[in-house]
Amino acid sequence: MTNEELIRQYCDGDEAALDKLYRRNLGLIRSIAKEAASEFNCLHMDSDLPEEFSAYTKTILDDLCGEGALEFLTRIQSREYDESRAMLTTYLYPYLKGRMTRWLEQNIGNLVLSKDEMTAVRQAQKLYHADWKDINEIAEEMDIPELRVSRYVRYNTHFFGVYDLIPEDYDGDPFERLMPGKLSAPAERIVYRKVCVELLRELFDALPKKDRDILGKCYGIFGFEKTPLKEIGMYHMMKESAVEKAKDRAIKKLEKAYPGSKLQLWMTVYRIMRRPILPPEDDTELRSSFPSMSMRWQRSMAC
Repeated sequence: MTNEELIRQYCDGDEAALDKLYRRNLGLIRSIAKEAASEFNCLHMDSDLPEEFSAYTKTILDDLCGEGALEFLTRIQSREYDESRAMLTTYLYPYLKGRMTRWLEQNIGNLVLSKDEMTAVRQAQKLYHADWKDINEIAEEMDIPELRVSRYVRYNTHFFGVYDLIPEDYDGDPFERLMPGKLSAPAERIVYRKVCVELLRELFDALPKKDRDILGKCYGIFGFEKTPLKEIGMYHMMKESAVEKAKDRAIKKLEKAYPGSKLQLWMTVYRIMRRPILPPEDDTELRSSFPSMSMRWQRSMAC
């Protein structure tokens, strides 16, 4: 009996099919665990028994298989699998691999790189996460291969946050300590941002399902969890570069939908209402054209 037949039985109410499905895929879970462990240099053979894994590796694999089993059951019980889109193993792979990778990142320790390479990693991540540049643009600017840029961007590095910069015994708001008097915003500005996000959500919801999924996961917005490009690509069976292009196309669709939308009207009226009222004989400034979309939708989401 195939995976797809078993999952059909489970969805029809046969709880015993879930146990059969799990046992049938124990090999898949373990193979993904070995792959993830290998990427973190955790696959070591026993010095006395060269054909067996070391005790350390066995412990790591057991923990990874446990994480994989939890994710496997979570995905099956969610009933989100669509048999018409892909085989069950293809659907499960990015979820199992992603959960195992996150466990390794949190439990195996820090990444060890040379000073020069860590500097390159920091620069690549700044260009990608802060300056919103594409992989190919970063590769050209840094004069390194795109594959290396993709690897640098995915490294789980740690940047200082505000909580790293205050004493451990300080129990107040760290932002207020570091930026006194600079955090409050006028009530009208808060309302303006809130309405911008709500109206942007209408444009976002009008996008095709795939565009919403890619854009939502890339930025971690509107109920989507921020997800690495590699995992998004595995889910949609696309290369990372193709995910980047799909994200850019989705943004262009938002830009195209912006003229004449409620969001444009709201932003334009708000801008006009905040302008000083000029004398009747000189109202040139009040007749300017509506603003273009450009990158405002991204700033709206950041608010």
